[in-house]
Amino acid sequence: MVNNLNFKEHLIDDTFMYVYGISSVDLTGNGFLDLIAVDTNIGLYWYENDGNGNFSKHVIHEKPGEWLERHTIADINNDGKPEIIFVDNIGGSLLWFEFDGDPRDKKSWKYHYVSEREFPSAYDVTAGDINNDGQLELAASAYVHGGNRFSWFERSQGSWTQHLIEENIPETRTVELADFTNNGFLDLLGCSTSNGQIIIYENLGNSVKNRWLKHVIDIFNGPKHGHAVDLNNNGNMDILMTGGLPLNANSSVTGFDSNDMSTRDLMLQEKIVWYENPGGSDFSKSWKKHSIFDGFDGFEVIAADLDNDGQLEVIAAALGPSLTMPSGGIAVFKHRGDPKGKWDMKIIKENWNETHQILSVDINSNGLKDIVGVANCAKPHSGKNELRWWENLG
Repeated sequence: MVNNLNFKEHLIDDTFMYVYGISSVDLTGNGFLDLIAVDTNIGLYWYENDGNGNFSKHVIHEKPGEWLERHTIADINNDGKPEIIFVDNIGGSLLWFEFDGDPRDKKSWKYHYVSEREFPSAYDVTAGDINNDGQLELAASAYVHGGNRFSWFERSQGSWTQHLIEENIPETRTVELADFTNNGFLDLLGCSTSNGQIIIYENLGNSVKNRWLKHVIDIFNGPKHGHAVDLNNNGNMDILMTGGLPLNANSSVTGFDSNDMSTRDLMLQEKIVWYENPGGSDFSKSWKKHSIFDGFDGFEVIAADLDNDGQLEVIAAALGPSLTMPSGGIAVFKHRGDPKGKWDMKIIKENWNETHQILSVDINSNGLKDIVGVANCAKPHSGKNELRWWENLG
């Protein structure tokens, strides 16, 4: 039962000017997961975990004028240590950070550009071996102001080459690599918020020019951030997705009035859904859409087994306002034995406006996955821009 999931809230940092991207990684090799967070236009920080969920803040990088946001963790230089690969949104760049020595020492960190000012409105990035050459490549989305594209980046002899996947696709957001056909090649999951497309770019394993074949899985209201996950445990990667207001909506919701039928109808278009992978490599087969919850203004949705019962729960971040959360927050959804059936919701955090990225990792090393999230609740409502975690009490 969803009511058996209980959490205790902990504040990590509330001094951000604008916090957007977070991730988890063990930087010291002590077996405890640390956290990475960026204060956009201010600095890049890592929070050292003592193993019990108490964090010490360290500065990695400070450079006013950058707009570092979403990022990924990967060993892209094969040195056995994790690197942090970022988008610089305003700078239109991709760059990665590495350390040599003690990561607590800011001087041990340096950064390198993958693409400097050649990827306008860089939005999100992911890493994987796209061409099966034994090295990690990158894929990224660029979403407005001259961006509107998906690209992948290939490294050769220390330099990176950008290869276009698709351009003139409006407001791209999600970008994630996963093998949807189980053929050994990483495909690319993407979405376009403005035209509503949920997309799989099938990796054909051919040359750079003819590598990708586009398949539109669905047209969905304002998709934002989803992930590839085997939600029904059948060995095939499904798609988990959340979306906002209807396509081409002429008005936006500025307040919450549950008695206003037009507002209710509009908010019911905000959904959390998942798409069931039909299996095989024939993309003419329909990906069946299953509803998890209607009336939730989701920005990101992830999956994790929170109660160690072998089944995945769904965790969603709400921007607000919505029928469920007038001011944003985090909720957990649990199905009753069949992910195609009914899901029950439990609100973990309310009145946390503009909740953005969320993670589910074991912070205190007790074998239970916890929840980490960031929110920019100071705008437009009163509050502070914060990084918090919720301890899974089992």
